[in-house]
Amino acid sequence: MIRFCPNCQSERSLSEIFCEGSIQGQPCGWDLSAEAIHPAGWRPQPVLTQEAIAPPASEPPAASAPLCANGHPLQPGDLMCLECGAAPAEGPLPMQAEATPQPAVTETLIDGWRLLRQIASSDGVRERYLAEHAESARQAVLTLYRPGAEPDPAIYDVIRRLPREHVPEILATGRWDERAYEVVEELTGGSLADLGTVLEDREAVRHVVRELGHALHVFNEAGLRHRDLRPASLLVRSHEPLDLVISGFGSARLSEFDLDIVSPLETSRYMAPEAIAGGVAAASDWWSLGMILLEQLTRGACFEGVNANAFLIHVLANGVALPDDLDPQLHLLLRGLLARDRHQRWQWPQVQAWLNGEAVDAPASADSEKDAAEGASIALGARRFSKPTVIALAAAQAEPWAEALDHL
Repeated sequence: MIRFCPNCQSERSLSEIFCEGSIQGQPCGWDLSAEAIHPAGWRPQPVLTQEAIAPPASEPPAASAPLCANGHPLQPGDLMCLECGAAPAEGPLPMQAEATPQPAVTETLIDGWRLLRQIASSDGVRERYLAEHAESARQAVLTLYRPGAEPDPAIYDVIRRLPREHVPEILATGRWDERAYEVVEELTGGSLADLGTVLEDREAVRHVVRELGHALHVFNEAGLRHRDLRPASLLVRSHEPLDLVISGFGSARLSEFDLDIVSPLETSRYMAPEAIAGGVAAASDWWSLGMILLEQLTRGACFEGVNANAFLIHVLANGVALPDDLDPQLHLLLRGLLARDRHQRWQWPQVQAWLNGEAVDAPASADSEKDAAEGASIALGARRFSKPTVIALAAAQAEPWAEALDHL
């Protein structure tokens, strides 16, 4: 029995925890603990899309050029081949023997869905394909999950019962080649990540907050924790008016408790502090909504030049500071959604009150990124820093990294 390493494509002994193979002379080091055990000689089935196996477009045959008797090309009007001295051929030369035909390559068919082309891949966690049903010709999006990084099958029964205004339709789920897959309706409008900055005023924010807030409220009522809310998982059903649906349930979990401990499949800068630490709470998705709104309202400036890992550590320890120049009502909303303490964080009752113009309290904004101007300081680049937490975050950036090392 063996484990198959998907990184270096080799069979590994069951005694190996990390792959001891190599890739181009470098150690592989792939974590094999989550890989399934197989008989020796097992290999994963290749995933072949129509786009990958389609024959290249044949070029139109070139106009017949004169050849010599030995097959060398001649220029029009040549009386003798300059390469071999032969006279021009008087008729067509014998056809060369055709190459041995290769065996036909069969496209991948999963539960009646043929894969047309790959849409995206997410760091080995999942691959998405545009698929077409072999009988109905309906197109959809098929997601194929890596072994060990698959969703809880129980979430699909819950998602199917949710209103279609909040989530895409689930067409099929199952397993193929020991991998979980799901097929959902195709939404051709792209995602919020594709649209860029579209929420620039209070009314646009209110529209999206009402729509997504109600969706998260429905999720909470069903015990569903999304855990991976980000612009790429907000699909556009229509542009005018902007209609968003929530997708990407690969990390989702069902929970009846205020806080569960489950390691995330992926980390993102939209994760709540408790989610970074491995917790799952109903309030976590509301933080993610707040981070999406903050990115929109600052046109991405809140993430500009920030090291991803350093930012997550900073969020876990200190929360997120808000710009001072925001509209007061939007500042209040973000203070509520981005409360570091999940018990103080806004959820649907507070968000609904804000939408209705009612008075609602929110905790103070984190001011950890604001550096004191007095006292001892350290120079880094063109700035001076007094607070250790602030200089630690600044030093983690790529530009001042070499200078920061000199301070160690």
